[in-house]
Amino acid sequence: MNLELEVKIIERFIKKAKKDRYLTFIKSGKSRINFIKELAHFHDLRDDLFEEVIGDVYKTIISRVNNLNRITDCYLISESSALDQKRLDINTALRETIGSGMGILIVFGDAEIVYYEGEGPTDRLISKSTRIQ
Repeated sequence: MNLELEVKIIERFIKKAKKDRYLTFIKSGKSRINFIKELAHFHDLRDDLFEEVIGDVYKTIISRVNNLNRITDCYLISESSALDQKRLDINTALRETIGSGMGILIVFGDAEIVYYEGEGPTDRLISKSTRIQ
């Protein structure tokens, strides 16, 4: 687990009202599952930092990530225990996660870009900017 990176994600991208709750969850191996269970229908991302992905998800993500120099892998926070807390090359991660029907956060770089996909086919969001908020 990359606790430092997961803390950055929560600090930067989660609504203020839920930050402390989720930080408590991820800092404990026993309660981390409570955060993971939320991912399928996650509504706690900051709306001002995300936009819906419409159309080709793969192209949208690759285009956004290409703005980050030399990023070749990503970190996954996933409902799937086989993928959760893994670092994978970008193509493998996207191939194994997009459209899976499971909640996931894909983190690029040092949490500069985050992609969220929920259970539903329209639950796809990507962070708007690489600028740290």
